Amino acid sequence: MAHIKSMEIYQFRGIQQLIVSDFSRINLIVGDNNCGKTTFLEAIQLLFTKAQISSVKNIIKQRTVLNLNDNSFYVSFINMFNVNNRDSLFEFDLYAESDKGPIQFEIRGHEKTLAGEDALQMSQMSARQKLTYKQSSFLPEMVKVFDGSIIGQSGKKTIEKEIRLTSLDSSVSGAVSKKEVQYIPSFGHLRYDLLKNIVDNPEYKKLAISILKKFDESIVDICYTKADDESFVESIITENGVNMPFSVYGDGIKKILYILNKLFDATDSILLIDEIETGLHKKYYDKLFPVVFELAKKLNVQLFIATHSMEAIDAILEYGKYENDTNSKDPIKVITLKKIDSNDGKGSNVAARNVTGKYVYENRKAFEFEVRL
Repeated sequence: MAHIKSMEIYQFRGIQQLIVSDFSRINLIVGDNNCGKTTFLEAIQLLFTKAQISSVKNIIKQRTVLNLNDNSFYVSFINMFNVNNRDSLFEFDLYAESDKGPIQFEIRGHEKTLAGEDALQMSQMSARQKLTYKQSSFLPEMVKVFDGSIIGQSGKKTIEKEIRLTSLDSSVSGAVSKKEVQYIPSFGHLRYDLLKNIVDNPEYKKLAISILKKFDESIVDICYTKADDESFVESIITENGVNMPFSVYGDGIKKILYILNKLFDATDSILLIDEIETGLHKKYYDKLFPVVFELAKKLNVQLFIATHSMEAIDAILEYGKYENDTNSKDPIKVITLKKIDSNDGKGSNVAARNVTGKYVYENRKAFEFEVRL
């Protein structure tokens, strides 16, 4: 597993070119809406997909975590390429330096238009699905097709695979690489097994309960209980013996258990958290964040945290203990992303400012520094 030191992004979504160096153990990704924070987190995930197109699809689907419908993968795939460069060649390239060597991910190819019948035959559908489609759907006269390749490099090993996708494809099949990087979408705690890494690990369970007590002191246990229909329900046991399903509690308890689970999964690797403040009341930040960061340190997890919240940023900076100034290496970096329109008004790029947590902390205190621009 690897931690990354720097990253370069070329022609990915709304980013034409972005280079960020000197990452730390805790990296805050901040900025205005639509400045590229989620794109930045997606780029890190793509670096570790080992050139598996099915893994790419799973990353794309994260943007619709609450949408159970499987919309056209092709449209979402094409939208990964930079909107300002829609010539005949489609290409984006991601590169990172890690403590395990260089990592690279690239997709390149061309889009063309074929007759509907020809496109159907080369689509990702099975023979049965193709027959069903012809019988039950209107086959367009002309269909868009992407023909190209996906390239992944990790250290000295390079993998290249051909890609052929059509706009008829609602999904893609194939192997999914084991996740080396864990990701927490802003509302992911609403659809996740929140106890899977906790109930069978007594030490971890004890830690989880101690954190939950910050929300509700009456909590004494968390476990699976069997419902009347024989299904298993994630439950909380209170000190008076009452069994309460998670569904009656607020998002805060679900969010912190989600983070604890993903931290465990990310041991010796990377955890990405999009909008860490979602579901958490700001009055709990000072108690919860230090526990999460200390656990990440213990498990050797590098954190990338995107946030809109100035309250969350200030609480995270408190972890740096800059008043004491005892850290030989600042554990926090603050990367501010900003969308910049071109002079001719026909495009845009994303720029980054990368400063230490100590710099932001001192300027916040002295000048009410607005790190989010």
